[in-house]
Amino acid sequence: MSLLVPLLIGLLGTRSATAIATRKGVRWVRPWSSWPAAAGIAIAAVLLAASGTHFREPQRTGLVAIVPEPLPAGAVVTATGLLERVLAASLVFPRSRRAGAAGAGLLLVAMFPANVVAARGVSEPSAPNTPLVRRTLLQLLLLAVCGLAARRPTAARHRTGRRTTSA
Repeated sequence: MSLLVPLLIGLLGTRSATAIATRKGVRWVRPWSSWPAAAGIAIAAVLLAASGTHFREPQRTGLVAIVPEPLPAGAVVTATGLLERVLAASLVFPRSRRAGAAGAGLLLVAMFPANVVAARGVSEPSAPNTPLVRRTLLQLLLLAVCGLAARRPTAARHRTGRRTTSA
């Protein structure tokens, strides 16, 4: 559940910071001033937070223990950790955000079987042990935010009454 922290900070922090900057006339923040852009940054923060555990002990050993058989557990943990970092980078940039959000959603679905293994219990004490219902709810929330990040920003009305779009 610790992934809720970067999710909320990324989502609400981005929206707050860009709103303040926009009011002060800072134009370069416009590509990040929509809910889809904030969702992309939030998912990027989650992926970066999660990717660190793929390379640090004892968390790495715990993740290796929950990779379903017959997959090469060490290689899978390393590959998914690297993929999380690449996807996080793609989510920050407006031109690659939609593809990055789709990739992050697919990665979440692909890694879900490891959560089932973890919920059933493994002998490794450093393995995640979040109950399956809680983990499933978190995964659904993360998938919903990925869906938001994959959306095109809607046109916004500014004080002039003209419709403009933001990335």
